[in-house]
Amino acid sequence: MQTELKDNFQQYFQIDETNQINLFPVEANMVPKNSAQLEAAIPPLFKLANEINELDLNALRPLRNLGDIASDLAAYLQAQSRKIDLIMSHILANEQPEDDTSYCDSYGGGGIKVTSDERFTIGQNFRTKIFLQHEASAIFCYSQIIEINQKEEEQFQYTLAFTQIRDSDQELLVRASLHAQTRQLKKRQSDSESDTK
Repeated sequence: MQTELKDNFQQYFQIDETNQINLFPVEANMVPKNSAQLEAAIPPLFKLANEINELDLNALRPLRNLGDIASDLAAYLQAQSRKIDLIMSHILANEQPEDDTSYCDSYGGGGIKVTSDERFTIGQNFRTKIFLQHEASAIFCYSQIIEINQKEEEQFQYTLAFTQIRDSDQELLVRASLHAQTRQLKKRQSDSESDTK
């Protein structure tokens, strides 16, 4: 199982960008065994947020084909959609306050990396929530520690691979990591142009 999780984790690109996460340690028997059980475990607010994102994507696609006339309308609708996404993100981030709130070091389609002073062992399972601030989206899934690296005396970086995640959420993470990479490249270009002036 560990080898399979490591292989799956390494198949996906990781982007160094912090996002709020909630980790709640769970026993192995609490991890859903299939996608139907995962779907049943996802809180209604997370399902609602994902449906809103899907509706936004599907509604804006036809407008892009209308050309210049629709560009102002599309921009307005995107701004309204962004407001709703930000409100939903705030509500989701404050749901289930017993979860440990922290920030990931990096993320990708295969999992996340987190630095913590708490001690966990390889194989520890977590109910995992990831709040993508730039995408104004939230993901509910399960993950497991597959690697531990000591960073400082009392700090450990944990690599967590996803054990149960919806395909649409995995696609969202891949898209978000590509968007983050584009942002980072633009920032580097902007910084290097500033340095040459």
